[in-house]
Amino acid sequence: MPQHNHGFPTAPEVTEELGGGDYLLEGVKFNMAGWWELKLAISAGDQTDDVTFNLVLP
Repeated sequence: MPQHNHGFPTAPEVTEELGGGDYLLEGVKFNMAGWWELKLAISAGDQTDDVTFNLVLP
């Protein structure tokens, strides 16, 4: 949560490969309304990438 300089009160992790490039991410807990950045680090073999999703929760 950039405006408050903190992240989740949990430790999210991928828990299952669902197939077709889909994965189950568990442990995501938004504990307050406002602007959040969900940052993911993705790796497959020797390739890596990062992506950031901006979310505003009412």
